[in-house]
Amino acid sequence: MAAALAVVLVVATAAAPAGAGIREDALPAVVPAPAGWADGGERSFRPGRDSRVLAGEESKEEAERLAADLHEVTGLPVPVVVGGAPEPAAGDVVLTGLDGAGSAEGLESAGVPEGYLMEVGAHVEIAASTPAGLFYGGRTLLQLLRAGGGAPYGTVEDRPEAGSRMVVLDVQGGFWPVARIEDLVRRMSWLKLNTLYLRLSGDAALRLRDPAFAEAVPGLGYTRSDIEAVRATARRHHVTVVPEIDVLGDTAALTPSRRCAAEHVPDLADPEVRRRLTAVLDAFTGWFDAPLVGLGRIDACDEPEWLEGAAELAAHVETPDRRPVLRVRDRLPALDGRPVILNEGSPETGAIVRNGQHDVIDAFPAVGSHAGDLLAWTPEVEGFGRALIADTAVFGDPGAAEAVLAGLRAEFAERAWSRLPAAEGFADRVRAVGDAPGVSREEPAARAEHRYTFDAPHVPEGDTHVPAAWRDGLLVTAADGTGGAHATAAADGAPRFPVPGRVGGAARFGGGRWFALGAASKSPPWTVSMWVRSEDRARGVLLGRLDRAIVVDGGEVAVSGAREFSFGHRLPLNRWTHLVLVAEPRGTTLYVNGRRTGRVPEVIDLPTGSMGPFGGALDEVVMSGRALTPAQVAAVYAAVPDPVPDRPAVSGPEPGRPAASDLARGRPVTASGVEAGGLGPEKAVDGDPKTRWASALKVDPQWIRVDLGAPRDITRVVLRWERAYGSRYRIEGSADGVSWTRIHEVADGNGGVDDLKGLSATVRYIRVYGMKRGTKWGYSLKDLAVYGG
Repeated sequence: MAAALAVVLVVATAAAPAGAGIREDALPAVVPAPAGWADGGERSFRPGRDSRVLAGEESKEEAERLAADLHEVTGLPVPVVVGGAPEPAAGDVVLTGLDGAGSAEGLESAGVPEGYLMEVGAHVEIAASTPAGLFYGGRTLLQLLRAGGGAPYGTVEDRPEAGSRMVVLDVQGGFWPVARIEDLVRRMSWLKLNTLYLRLSGDAALRLRDPAFAEAVPGLGYTRSDIEAVRATARRHHVTVVPEIDVLGDTAALTPSRRCAAEHVPDLADPEVRRRLTAVLDAFTGWFDAPLVGLGRIDACDEPEWLEGAAELAAHVETPDRRPVLRVRDRLPALDGRPVILNEGSPETGAIVRNGQHDVIDAFPAVGSHAGDLLAWTPEVEGFGRALIADTAVFGDPGAAEAVLAGLRAEFAERAWSRLPAAEGFADRVRAVGDAPGVSREEPAARAEHRYTFDAPHVPEGDTHVPAAWRDGLLVTAADGTGGAHATAAADGAPRFPVPGRVGGAARFGGGRWFALGAASKSPPWTVSMWVRSEDRARGVLLGRLDRAIVVDGGEVAVSGAREFSFGHRLPLNRWTHLVLVAEPRGTTLYVNGRRTGRVPEVIDLPTGSMGPFGGALDEVVMSGRALTPAQVAAVYAAVPDPVPDRPAVSGPEPGRPAASDLARGRPVTASGVEAGGLGPEKAVDGDPKTRWASALKVDPQWIRVDLGAPRDITRVVLRWERAYGSRYRIEGSADGVSWTRIHEVADGNGGVDDLKGLSATVRYIRVYGMKRGTKWGYSLKDLAVYGG
């Protein structure tokens, strides 16, 4: 059987075009889709209590791994029989090829070292020339069993179109724990992705710990044992871990000496700088056994002296067994040696770099304003491989980033493994195969509670994210006042904020500027509320993700998914308009200034990949994982008063409160940070003594701010603290939400209730600005009440 399988695979891979033998009406539930599938009838293979995995000595490791995963997927204990294996019986799985006569040579000569052939009948036989091929054949079997409880009879002939199928993960801007990276490796291997490219250094930080470079690691970093643990998991799953130690472009963490392109890159013409960066490479390249090592952007500067220095660094790392990876976005300089080009540029740039002189990996970004469909993307035939740039956002728990990445990674795997056109039912296949065996089950449920007020830039604290990148002006962030998915962009492409908004500050997205969001997408129901000021009629993206978006086209609001549907409402120019979109399973409804305006049948998942670019400004962008009723939409609009005439503030009596109206009750409120969901700043002004706002933990300063709707005469502020209180804080006021004046300061707070009387100020905005915590935790207010004279 082994020799016969080998011959069939040689013929199929050598002669048949990609996709030969596939019947889409009988496509099995496998992701990515197999290169060839021959239906074997109505029956299916189901392992039982007597099932075994049979293998030769050279396949023992793969057999044991498959048996362990079969146990997780089916719940059945599956023993492994190695060596003089008996004849297979019904329910058995046989691994052949590595030690079958002639089969290894045949498969290798066909140029498919990761290819395999699987024949499913009463028992299953998987033939391959390499351990990776056997491993991938096992993934396919496990997916079939996961999807339907049984594997349909038939023959799978499978091999990749791209040799390198890469996920690029940036961990220097936002730290991923080792366990999270190991789970990513398991998920990659489940989809037959074979290369993890870790960006471990940049302007924000170096994430590799060594005493010689301690000053470059201001926060969390990986020890050598951490890297060895990741590599060990990767080896077991046939994933190569490639490090990028940027010595060409983003090196502010390693050397302050800059030149070229507004001093954004290291001065590689300086011998001392080159010696410093060479020492960094020497210290860390030995931690990895990959045949590649990334060095950063080779087109970051075009000065001849700089390029000579870059060539020296590339030559330093190149050996017969290791090649440098050089990123390209705009152009490709003349290069010696054998570098691999990671093309991050446009299709036009791809045509330039694909000149026949270098191996090229074409990258596809997982962020941005791209409104196309990744499943419709057909990679170029030429090229060394494909890459998905997975740094979806620098903020958010890696679990939230994983939720953003999961669907994109599956789509990318489908396109990178084969160049088949998108088949019907892809989403159903993804759901059917489920998650990879062995991953932790602690991922948080996807939430959709986010609020962006754009009142002030956010600078993170702590060592998970390195605040120097923000303080030095490299990154710009608008806080998510309800969740942790802060909106972030590189400084040169960030929207301008705060600018005068409808409520306090706003963000202006003109000139192609946009934010990346770290929020997980969500299927309907959902609601998006925002104030929009349109300044032109060009097409713009309010919220977007790869294949879905809320857009403005010709001034008309529309939802874009498989098709695009306009609500038929055109936004006025240069005037603030309140938009609410409510998505339910059967359609999406648009409300304008509190009133229902239109409904379309298109339903899309909440598009949370990016905000912008858009020819205008946005303010008070709020997302919710529920569908608001018409009355609730009207209340959201009514909560923000018209500039002229002024609507009275929302207020209401409360037992135990003074008879005077609380000017802060129910008003729009924002905060510098939130400890967790359900503890948002709105809880401090909802009148419920059982709820509270809790700031980010263990961080000073923190603040909470209320928009009173119009200038008010303030005479009294009452703070009801939870156990986490401010020992030193200020009450501040502002007319515009940007410039603040001190109204009162407390230097010896002790918690409980602070009733601050005798104040005198006329302001629209009130802010409690905490400078020193009274406990080791944060700041937490059950109630923030404001009274006037």
